[in-house]
Amino acid sequence: MSTAEMLFERAKHLPEKLQTEALHYVDFLLSRRAAEGEDINWSRFSAEQLARQYCSADAIYDDE
Repeated sequence: MSTAEMLFERAKHLPEKLQTEALHYVDFLLSRRAAEGEDINWSRFSAEQLARQYCSADAIYDDE
């Protein structure tokens, strides 16, 4: 039995109010996952921009 099937089987025995709460929690997890993906994309973009602008003369701390 898959995890999704186990969730469904257990959730169908909950009262409607708790089923709604569980659904909201799933929505929260999905939005958090999307936000993490967006953070990764912005980090990559930022690193690419820095790499384009970076010059070895800018590395004042690299000599140590």
